[in-house]
Amino acid sequence: MSTDPEPNPEGPTELVETDSGELVERLSAGTATLLLAWLLLVGAGSALLAAWVVGNVVLGERLGAGALFSDFGFYVALYGATGPTVLWLSGRAQGHTAAWFVFTAARIGLFMAVLTIVFGSLVTFGLGAGFGAGTLVLGAAILVATLAISVLWGLATWAGDRWIAQARLGS
Repeated sequence: MSTDPEPNPEGPTELVETDSGELVERLSAGTATLLLAWLLLVGAGSALLAAWVVGNVVLGERLGAGALFSDFGFYVALYGATGPTVLWLSGRAQGHTAAWFVFTAARIGLFMAVLTIVFGSLVTFGLGAGFGAGTLVLGAAILVATLAISVLWGLATWAGDRWIAQARLGS
């Protein structure tokens, strides 16, 4: 039996009956859409910004709108949008603190960055190329940029979670 207070009838959640007849609380369609748009925008936008910064600072190449709105930009945005949405699924409605969201976002982001670096390294070796000092700098820049944007992911996800929790109770 849940000890949660009764949800606000005009709030962001609704009670839905399952096939077994049990009532469960879930996000309303409008709230879920708004939350998903918020998380995708924050994740995709921050990843594109990080790619632009890494390209400009580390590689010395300024990425223009053509690059950021190309297939490269699409995959970078998709990569970035994954972080906050996975974070939301791992911590939603659990009453976690902002620090928990930031720490978990950093773990998720670092895992994603390490996978990207490993995959890029395998492709580089598969094409017969080697590594140099620039490769280490690029790898470190990817890790630092990921840590920086993961703080934004954590805070944005925590803010969405708090907004839903407060709206749910009508406070």
